[in-house]
Amino acid sequence: MTPRPAPSTPIDAYVAGCPPDVQRILRRIRQVVRKAVPEAEERLSYRMPTFFADGVLLHVGAFRTHIGLFPPVRGDARL
Repeated sequence: MTPRPAPSTPIDAYVAGCPPDVQRILRRIRQVVRKAVPEAEERLSYRMPTFFADGVLLHVGAFRTHIGLFPPVRGDARL
C-alpha cells in the first residue's frame, strides 16, 4: 500500500484528521466558499479552518455530532 502524501496546508491536515463522512462535507463547504469567494485566504483561526476576505468570512468546525459554520458577528454591539 502506498502511503498518502502529507497534507499541504493546515486546513488539509484538519480535514484529513476527520472521519471520511465528515471529510466529504468539509471538502464540499470548502468548494462552495472557493466558488463564491475565490480570493478568500484559508488558514486556521481558533484551531478551525477559517476563510478570510477583507476580514473573517467564515469559521468551520467539525465536532463529534455536528459541523458548525460560524460567520463573524457584525452590526449589533450587544452581541
